[in-house]
Amino acid sequence: MTLEPLAIILVLVSALMHAGWNLIAKIGGDRLVAMAVMKVPNTLVALLVLIVAGVPARESWPFLLASAGVNCVYFFFLIKAYRGDLSLAYPVARGVAPLLVLVLSMLAAHEMPTPSGVAGVLLISSAVLALAVRRDGSRLHYETLLWAGGVGLTIALYTVIDGLGGRRAGNVIGYVAILNILTGVFVCGTAYARRGHALIATGLRTYWRQGLLGGTLMLFAYMIVVYALTIAPMAQIAALRESSVIFAAILGVIVLREPFGTRRIVASIILAVGIALLALGR
Repeated sequence: MTLEPLAIILVLVSALMHAGWNLIAKIGGDRLVAMAVMKVPNTLVALLVLIVAGVPARESWPFLLASAGVNCVYFFFLIKAYRGDLSLAYPVARGVAPLLVLVLSMLAAHEMPTPSGVAGVLLISSAVLALAVRRDGSRLHYETLLWAGGVGLTIALYTVIDGLGGRRAGNVIGYVAILNILTGVFVCGTAYARRGHALIATGLRTYWRQGLLGGTLMLFAYMIVVYALTIAPMAQIAALRESSVIFAAILGVIVLREPFGTRRIVASIILAVGIALLALGR
């Protein structure tokens, strides 16, 4: 299994979509409500997609259910991590994940990457982690790092699980649709139990347009990723996916007027070199 140009293009498009919904996740001050605002339309759209696409093969269901469980833990960790500095939590979580996928994919799927593939993964993770460098030694800083590390671990776990499950599904679209429905029930149910009327009055009524866009991007971005995992090595796909951090930084400059800065420029260059190594090592 090799990394073809089609997989590279698809995952970069998915990364841009992923950056888009994470930008929308910044709406309001309540991260749980913001996530639920996206997961409500995400779940409804996934249900419509499932009706059209149908269910995946029976062999993929153990992986699907395992992934749903890990994704529920992922959303819990993500909300905890986002209570701290988002510019710290996001790159740490996304930078750790490809390194763990590299190890897990060798153990679980016996995928042996090429030397240039390993170098590409390491460069991309380094570029992403470089954005998280801080001198702040506060307690909140270390708590954010801990939760973000948990997010990275769950990302790696569900990436490998979905890579294996997607290859057995025979229907990636149906597989991802069911996964989003299961996680949607968990996130929306938790948000309603904890926030109650505020979820509807403050969240859905005020931000339903952003939620619809973010939820749709969330669904199709991951659908593209799982398809790519069925045709290319998991570690390389996981690393390419983390280019979303750079896309998020660019969107932050354009939409939120955030400064790009020297560190982000250097990280972008390192990321580009890492992507080039992945492409040359296919």
